[in-house]
Amino acid sequence: MHFWAKTTEDGKPGISVYEHMINVGCVARCLAEAVPELLKRFELISSLVGALAALHDLGKISPGFQRKCQTWLEENGLVAIDRNFCWDTAMESDHGKVSHSAIQSFLLGQRVDGRTAKYLSAALGGHHGLLSGPTDRVFRPNGSIIDSYSNIDWDLERKEAAQKLWDYFIEFHPSFVITKDSPSLWWLAGLTTVADWIGSDQRFFPADTWPGDQAGTARQALEAIGLCSPEFVHGLTFHDLFHDPEKPEIEWVPNEMQLKTLACITQPGVYVIEAPMGMGKTEAALWAAYQLLVSEKATGIYFALPTQATSNRMHLRMNQFVSRISSSHNASRLIHGNSWLMDKNVPLSPISTNKEAISTDARAGRDWFASAKRALIAPFGIGTVDQALLG
Repeated sequence: MHFWAKTTEDGKPGISVYEHMINVGCVARCLAEAVPELLKRFELISSLVGALAALHDLGKISPGFQRKCQTWLEENGLVAIDRNFCWDTAMESDHGKVSHSAIQSFLLGQRVDGRTAKYLSAALGGHHGLLSGPTDRVFRPNGSIIDSYSNIDWDLERKEAAQKLWDYFIEFHPSFVITKDSPSLWWLAGLTTVADWIGSDQRFFPADTWPGDQAGTARQALEAIGLCSPEFVHGLTFHDLFHDPEKPEIEWVPNEMQLKTLACITQPGVYVIEAPMGMGKTEAALWAAYQLLVSEKATGIYFALPTQATSNRMHLRMNQFVSRISSSHNASRLIHGNSWLMDKNVPLSPISTNKEAISTDARAGRDWFASAKRALIAPFGIGTVDQALLG
């Protein structure tokens, strides 16, 4: 049976739950591959990250969710059953809660440690921001997640879809343990949410192109929106980084404050650069950041500024700086409520689950980014706050 995950523009069943979960898992795996230092720290492998993230929408294989598409009910002869047996009230409509239950049950069946299954399933089920408390026994929502009249074995359908996903990503059974105190737990939760936003973008993952090169498409999507790891140009001097191309006769040399900054900032940390206006604090911070980037002691730069106007100006400066240290496209990103007016990069545009569920679907990710009250510039990830803090 075709269990839909997204509807088409005319309200008909679109991409299937399984196909959507594969797309999201591939995006998550690519995101994880971009941060090998974190994988090493968390003792995880990218294929496992992909498999876990893929399980996030397992709960969409449930009567409470599938009934949200009238055409699906009609195509499967379930309109009368939906009406007569009160699927609208008796069945659990929050697919995240169903995912929580199904993922916990599946992981336990894969011989995953009970505590790991307990916390992971809660985090993955809460991929739209609504967390249910973890339980030692398999979590059960208040509403039903099966029915006795449709001739659909919902538990079996979810189990088979989960196993198929697991086999798609996992070549051998990985050993891993995640507790409530593991930083990897919330990293996986956040990565799954972002992967879901990207994997829901119909421009990259339209329903009519399945099956295809999902891994290749995931890499293209990440590159298009600037989330791939950039490659840096090594050996650049202070002049190379900051010279004015319209004034080639002027040689840019660092002042004493900038030299002391570079001598001090040799490792990741939190540093405060304090100097009078016009002394070149921004250049000092960026010079130090560049040295950490090329030595692989940092993975990015982050600016936080108090207004949209100052962020817009700094974004122009950062674009020039980024173009000199890396050839990667879309490596610089401006984030604030009106940044879309200036952004020439490909915006994030996930398709909604259906017209009634926009507020809890992946499309809400764009609204989440746009709601930032402080203007942010995020070319890759170190940070300078109000041109003073590097960490």
